[in-house]
Amino acid sequence: MKAASRLCIFDVGGVMVDGFDVAPDIAARLGLTLRELRPLLRATGYELLYTGRISSMEFWDRFRATTGLTVDDEYWGAFFRPVRRPRMYDLVSRLREAGERVVAGTNTLDTHYRIHADLGDYDVFAHTYASHLIHVAKPDPVFFQHILDAEGVTPAQALFIDDVEENVRAAAGLGIHTVLFQTEDDAITAVEAWLGAGCR
Repeated sequence: MKAASRLCIFDVGGVMVDGFDVAPDIAARLGLTLRELRPLLRATGYELLYTGRISSMEFWDRFRATTGLTVDDEYWGAFFRPVRRPRMYDLVSRLREAGERVVAGTNTLDTHYRIHADLGDYDVFAHTYASHLIHVAKPDPVFFQHILDAEGVTPAQALFIDDVEENVRAAAGLGIHTVLFQTEDDAITAVEAWLGAGCR
């Protein structure tokens, strides 16, 4: 692959789509509060799931064994209903039409990845770097370095857009230009300004 002169890296859940947080629905199905559920997810191997070391089905087998709770479905997929943000998809399309290299950099798991892929949510990107496939997740700096190395760009040539402040800080720590997604208007303006400045 020919190295790009600059690179835009977009997060997916929280930037490109809404409806990605299934934890409230899982908690309700299990009769738990979110405060009760989240430590159980971590104790079961949430990080292993997001870095592709166990599958969604293996996760729920572990969850049953760890908690003794009844799990009657593959909950990651059962409640996952991502909804696109059309303006963000339009932005990525316009950037690519203008010759920019635009990729996705996303923390995800096997079930969510398949659903996104089936819906065509990744099709707008030149490539998708998914945590469960590259076996490292944001905010680990190795996640960002993997993308930079694969794309043949320096941190100064890259822009990263994410809605999680910890992830943005980690990317910025490597020297990557960053945008903390808060509103579509602000994110679109910031991306266009960076590109218009020619990465200066």
